Amino acid sequence: MPLPLSLTNVHNPQPGWYRGDFHCHTNHSDGVHPPPALAAVAQREGLDFFFITDHNAVGAYGEFGSTPLLILPGVEATYKRGHWNIFGITENGDWLQQIGSGYIDAPRPEDPYPTVNAIMKHAAALGLLNSINHPLLTPWAWEFPDTELQYLHALEIWNDPSWPDNDWANPQAVELWTRMLNDGWRITALGGSDYHRPHPPAGHNKPDERLGLPSTYVYVEHLSGAAILEAVRARRAYVSAGPHLTLAAHCNGAQYAIGADIGDVSGPVEFNATVANAPPSARMRLVQNGQPLAEVSEPQLQVRVGANHGQAAWYRCEVRDANEKLLAITNPIFVGPRPTPTKKTFGEFLA
Repeated sequence: MPLPLSLTNVHNPQPGWYRGDFHCHTNHSDGVHPPPALAAVAQREGLDFFFITDHNAVGAYGEFGSTPLLILPGVEATYKRGHWNIFGITENGDWLQQIGSGYIDAPRPEDPYPTVNAIMKHAAALGLLNSINHPLLTPWAWEFPDTELQYLHALEIWNDPSWPDNDWANPQAVELWTRMLNDGWRITALGGSDYHRPHPPAGHNKPDERLGLPSTYVYVEHLSGAAILEAVRARRAYVSAGPHLTLAAHCNGAQYAIGADIGDVSGPVEFNATVANAPPSARMRLVQNGQPLAEVSEPQLQVRVGANHGQAAWYRCEVRDANEKLLAITNPIFVGPRPTPTKKTFGEFLA
């Protein structure tokens, strides 16, 4: 049965970087806002798009009404042992009915899809995207160690900064993603505000939540759901708490953008990065295979490296404040042959 939100409607025909949020909730799960009110918050925050990802529920899809924003269909598949977002849902199905049957420990042997791997595999076969949320944040950390990474498209490396334990859980998620990249996996890094309510409930001593913090910027040829999903697959995305980042590589007369695969080349590769809207104390860093390669306090960075046939490397750009707090991070540009991963499951990457 078709569901109300479209992936094909073009909301803006212009190519460019668009700002969105990949993780938020309405009162159809544990958020406080009805769908139109959440859309109004997103519009005030200046977002171009967001995915609605209620826990095990898609009832909000048909209730947003008229809005200039691009609102996209997702769901947070929620078990007691872990949560993950599934993006791009346009049809109802037995798998969706299964996860909507209640908040339980894990899929049951009698279910049509008796494991998380079975659900992820089916979702991927439908053309949907799987993204594990807050993978190391207790008590909602990912506890399905046998998860096969071949079905995982993205990883939420940056979740709601208003939640105090994310001060350590988000950096650890970045380190987890780095280990996956070093093993040859090309999983896309995403951010998500995990927005539920503007102010904490009574008795919770924490900052206010903010929709779009962090934001994920994606580069698309036009603004539509299908284009955003394709951009996530291609890793054309960066995550930010405010700064605007660019990263490009030049090699053999061609230019490559965030997420690109330059291929197995030999010779000089020049990286150029810029940052805007960053605090004066911020520093921009080019990272190679998880290790800092160059760092500047200026808004521009230029580094030349030598590529050799048969040698694989990846490069990302980070912006950090004077206390090493992450302010923005890109997905990588890849150079060299694509390594074959030696580890196949999520649990193999836990430190």
